[in-house]
Amino acid sequence: MRHLEPGILPSGPAGAQAQVGTEVIRRLAAQRDLERFFELAAAEAARVLHADGAAMIEPDGPAHLRYRFFQGLPEDYRRLAAGYRFDLSEGTAGLALRCGQPIFTADYPASDHAMPDFVRCGLRANLIVPVGPPEDRRGVIAVAWFERAPLREPDAEQLAVVAMVADLMYWALHRQHLEHSLQQQARHDPLTGLPNRRYLLGQLEAMLRRQSAQAPLALAWLDLDGFKPVNDLHGHEQGDAVLGMFAERLRAAVRENDFVARLGGDEFAVVFSEVHGEAQLHALLDRLSQSLNRPYRLRAGGAVECPASIGAAWAQAGSLDAEALLRDADRAMYLAKGRHRPGQAAWRVFSVPPSPLGAEADAQLPGQLELHYQPVFDLDRRCVVRLESLARLRRDGELLAPAEFLGQLDRRQHRQLLHGVLDASLHQLAQWELQGLAGLCVSVNVEPHSLGEPDLAQRVAERLQHHRLHPSRLTLEILERGELLSRDAALRQLTLLRAMGVRLAIDDLGAGHSSLLRLRSLPMDEIKLDQAFVRDIALNLQDIAFVRSVRELAHGLHVELVAEGAENAEILEILHALGIRQVQGWGIARAVPARDLPRLMARLHRWRPPRVDSALALAYTRHLNLDSHILGLLHNAPAHLRALRPDEALAADLEPVLRELPAARELYRQQRVLLADMARHHELDLRLPMLRYRQLGERLRELLALAARMGPARREAS
Repeated sequence: MRHLEPGILPSGPAGAQAQVGTEVIRRLAAQRDLERFFELAAAEAARVLHADGAAMIEPDGPAHLRYRFFQGLPEDYRRLAAGYRFDLSEGTAGLALRCGQPIFTADYPASDHAMPDFVRCGLRANLIVPVGPPEDRRGVIAVAWFERAPLREPDAEQLAVVAMVADLMYWALHRQHLEHSLQQQARHDPLTGLPNRRYLLGQLEAMLRRQSAQAPLALAWLDLDGFKPVNDLHGHEQGDAVLGMFAERLRAAVRENDFVARLGGDEFAVVFSEVHGEAQLHALLDRLSQSLNRPYRLRAGGAVECPASIGAAWAQAGSLDAEALLRDADRAMYLAKGRHRPGQAAWRVFSVPPSPLGAEADAQLPGQLELHYQPVFDLDRRCVVRLESLARLRRDGELLAPAEFLGQLDRRQHRQLLHGVLDASLHQLAQWELQGLAGLCVSVNVEPHSLGEPDLAQRVAERLQHHRLHPSRLTLEILERGELLSRDAALRQLTLLRAMGVRLAIDDLGAGHSSLLRLRSLPMDEIKLDQAFVRDIALNLQDIAFVRSVRELAHGLHVELVAEGAENAEILEILHALGIRQVQGWGIARAVPARDLPRLMARLHRWRPPRVDSALALAYTRHLNLDSHILGLLHNAPAHLRALRPDEALAADLEPVLRELPAARELYRQQRVLLADMARHHELDLRLPMLRYRQLGERLRELLALAARMGPARREAS
């Protein structure tokens, strides 16, 4: 037996054996599967030394060793090594760890450190190489000979390769340890060691899938009353100590198969994995209450009382919504809050039946929540591209629109409303799929302050996954208000949502708070133009220019544009003339309950653009389009003016209008004359003629807008 110093791999041309070893080292370094890595590492260590096999032996507690894996060893030895545990003071492995150097034993049976069990299995020689630096030994790699004795002791090249294998093995083990530690940190609360909220939700969903109808599970939400004064009066260190004692009591009070977690702060949860009836649940809650309501003795002396308020909720049959179950238990806990009086239990069980809209339709909302759906329609393709979910509240037999009840809701109810509408909309989308209405998409309105929820994107992803829907089938319509969308938290949630494939839309653009410049920095797929600029567009023709500019903005930002407020056929015709394809409004369809949607879809499938008499507005729109096109040519390619025939382009639309408006007819005549002159002399400086042409067009459209406001009767009288 010899203590060996690992050699150094030659820096010049190496032998074939060393070169092959180096290539395998590269493969090992790239291997991400840890078990496969160990197999390759052991095989390479044995191959380099012409040995029969190799194993790794690692510490098992402070004074023992055990085999972690073995490769290429005889069956008798493998059976012995599987689960074999021996003292650190025994064998050559323990010796190598104690001295910190590789040890080669050419005649193992004759060695002073030979172990009889291994001798009986035929071990003839071995090389033991420590794994890891002195301050962090992870074990040894043991290369073994059984069939034949080694021809000679390992040379410097062989030792260098095995030492490199040992180093790679150490870093693989170190990486595994770090990954495990990070996973533990991500899943557990560092103060109490209990699983955290994220881990709880994952476990709860798995337990919900496994629950049986005969023994459903229940969940308890626990909150410490009077905990804040402990921190304020005694300091956070004492407060942390109380939370630690609470966690220990909680562990001791539950059954072995129940699951305990810390939700955050002084809030905890217990999942009762099997509860056989209401009486057993009450007994479990009584046991918790008695265990947790005793005073807590502080290290600095004295005691504090922090009794636990407990709310519980039953898991509904077939439900996989862990968040909904948590919310039900939370509501019950608030009912129990502060009820620590003799003869009155400090716990409550949530008993309100689930709403047909799902878990998010909160019982605290001032009425019954319903959803209606209004189509977003594509005028070119003549099809429904999306359905907007619109919340309605039924109160005392009356159906209220959002404007009539949103102002009455607090921040928490707004949050519950958002997630209730989201969940119900996705559920309805899945139901329509089963009814044969395939390929539909929905949009849900989001208040800007909801983007401050740090878990918004995660919750949206969970609901999409729960309903098995692709993210692209959901659009979130965000109302732009003030600077809320520019805040880091909001941008972070928008970016996460967009990255997962959810479509994002800015709603009510132009409603009075929007900043068009800020839109450039937002991750958006769609702009929705506020109906205030659309619904009166046939009378206020100046709005046509604004709507057209928004269309150009959307085109420049590479996003879709939806015009709201398309309330009649005339507006639809104007929007279509402006090149706006997607519209929403009563001119297409009103919002309907889910039950009426199949009939509405059948009607819209047969939709044809209605014939209307909107000569003034349509003439204004097409003249605006033509003027913009001509001015673009004058700026960029005036030579192309010769091919333009504005008389033919506008004759059918303008002629009936101009017969009634002589002043407008004269302006249009001057425009045509000026345009023809610029086409003949396009190589000259056209800046002044262009300015005159623009002024004539603006004056012409002012007359058309004035005529539209006057109405037919007043035009005839004038």
